[in-house]
Amino acid sequence: MANSATKAEMSQSTQSGQDTKTDYLVILILAIAGLIVAGLVSLDTGGRGVILFTLGALLGASFLFFQYGFASGWRLLITQGDTRPMGYHFLLVGLCSLVFLPVSFLDLGASGNLAPISISLIMGSSIFGIGMQLANGCGSGVLFTYGGGSARMLFALPGFVIGSVLGSLALPPVLEWGALNPIAIGGRDSLLVSLLTNVSLIFGVMAVCFYLAHKSGRALSKKWLLGTGLIAVLCALVFVISGHPWGVTFGFTVWGGKLALLAGLPIDKAVFWRWPGPALALKQSVFADISSLMNFGIIIGAGLLAAITASFARQPWPPSRQLIAAIIGGLLMGVGARLAFGCNIGAFLAGISSGSLHGWLWAIFALAGSWIGIKIRPYFGF
Repeated sequence: MANSATKAEMSQSTQSGQDTKTDYLVILILAIAGLIVAGLVSLDTGGRGVILFTLGALLGASFLFFQYGFASGWRLLITQGDTRPMGYHFLLVGLCSLVFLPVSFLDLGASGNLAPISISLIMGSSIFGIGMQLANGCGSGVLFTYGGGSARMLFALPGFVIGSVLGSLALPPVLEWGALNPIAIGGRDSLLVSLLTNVSLIFGVMAVCFYLAHKSGRALSKKWLLGTGLIAVLCALVFVISGHPWGVTFGFTVWGGKLALLAGLPIDKAVFWRWPGPALALKQSVFADISSLMNFGIIIGAGLLAAITASFARQPWPPSRQLIAAIIGGLLMGVGARLAFGCNIGAFLAGISSGSLHGWLWAIFALAGSWIGIKIRPYFGF
């Protein structure tokens, strides 16, 4: 018995030593990768790009540390009636709006995200909601959990990239089905009216969520409140430095478009890729696009934190059905994000913070899509 116990202890000690060496190796690799990417970014966008890359890394580490997920939070709301995550999300939106709206109105070098009200928005946000429940992650969630060593996201991220390209091809014809010009809540004539209207709506939803949580005996998490504040500060810095709100999915679209070109596909002939923004992104380096370089930062920042805290790739390999769900979920999120002008970050967070009606509609239909996705999850072993 003593010999067996000793052997078990030695085995555990050996395994622990191997895990530690793995973590050190991951830290070294990611640190070198981070320095290389930062150097390449500096060549394309200078010090401003390096700062944004660093902010991306801080966002990735923050999301991972606080486990600040949208997909899981919305799932808790639908399945358990837990309104706290949605309350934190609207607190984040509200804090960002206090910066986005005044800076945009006063024309201080940055402007918010206002997008059309369209059939594509309704379709895309619904599709995205289904996808994020199947993939078990959202736009930001796929990135930071991928960086943290999630096996599921090894399948979801490529699906997201492919879906983004498919969505870029589908967006122009779907827009022709019907679209209205962007609608700014509170109008664009008075900062005071716009700010009061939007802040009242946003913090009103937050207050209702927190009240319902309190009424049901659910206490608020100090850690999540702290995380919300920190992420809001980082989002505000990105907004001021980059000139527009943080976005995730356009970077995926750029990666997919460039891979399509390398594969010999004439993606540059498609309507979407002839629009000025996408056309420029396709010609430039991936490190010149702000969304793209920040995505690299998020992955590296989350990976470094996971390796430092010895949590990198500690989860068991998911069943094959869940990996299939991750691929399908990634594809749906990619298509949905392009049709809906963004994901939970670019449309929900940035849209509502900018006073755009499309952000609210995105939230409503993405929540409906999440309900459908939750109903489908059991078929994939969740």
